[in-house]
Amino acid sequence: MSRIRRSILYMPGDSLRKITKATQLTVDCIVMDLEDGVALSQKEEARKVVAQAFDELDFGNRERLIRVNPPDSPFHQRDLEETIHVQPDGYVLPKVESAQDLTTVCDYLTKVEEERGWPKQQIRLLALIETARGVVHLPEIVQATKRLDALMFGAEDLAGSIGAKRSKEGWEVFYARSAVVTAAA
Repeated sequence: MSRIRRSILYMPGDSLRKITKATQLTVDCIVMDLEDGVALSQKEEARKVVAQAFDELDFGNRERLIRVNPPDSPFHQRDLEETIHVQPDGYVLPKVESAQDLTTVCDYLTKVEEERGWPKQQIRLLALIETARGVVHLPEIVQATKRLDALMFGAEDLAGSIGAKRSKEGWEVFYARSAVVTAAA
């Protein structure tokens, strides 16, 4: 199913109060963040709060996404395992650098959908391109899985990845931003 994403609101996954507030705003998509928006000491709690939000809150017709930690993070797999039961509309995968980053998650989701009798390919993936390696591997990333629903661009992390200083004009990320748009098309 194709979604309109005019507005995407990120909420820290460890704050039920903030997630609740987000459900009262006119946004198309709410991303409950388990990555940068959550301190290392709060990762476990954030997973519980996100699950609680799915159980208790009415999101209306808003898309419900969970941003997990990067594939190379020690938190990544637990993020998936401890939130999959809520059947989010999708997962936002940060710092995607290869097709394998997506296919590994896709394989896990397919296995869970089959085990639980859920509709196939129901849980979507959104890939955040935030590193030089991710930009270089865009042709493979966009063809990795039919589950991939969107590419997103992380200018701040990309600038850090290439050692660039951010400027008002943004020329330091212009090529990468253009590459993401072209690959998405």
